[in-house]
Amino acid sequence: MKKFVARPQSVTYTDLEHILVHLGFEKIPAKGSHVKFKHRKLQNDIVIPVHNKECKPFYKQQAKKQISSLTKYL
Repeated sequence: MKKFVARPQSVTYTDLEHILVHLGFEKIPAKGSHVKFKHRKLQNDIVIPVHNKECKPFYKQQAKKQISSLTKYL
C-alpha cells in the first residue's frame, strides 16, 4: 500500500486489484476488457480497462484519488 501511495505507476494491475478489494471495493466485470470497482461509501465507480493483465498509469492515478477520498470516510 505504501508503495502504491508513493508511486502508483510502479504497482501492477494485480497489486492494484488486491489493494482495492482489501479496502472494501467490490470487483464487477464490465464490458470487454474493462473492470469496475464499486465501494458503498463512494458515488463514483472506478472503471479500469485491462489489456495483457496491465492498465495504464492514468487509471492507477485515478484509483489513488478515489482511495484518498475514501480514507476521509474511514
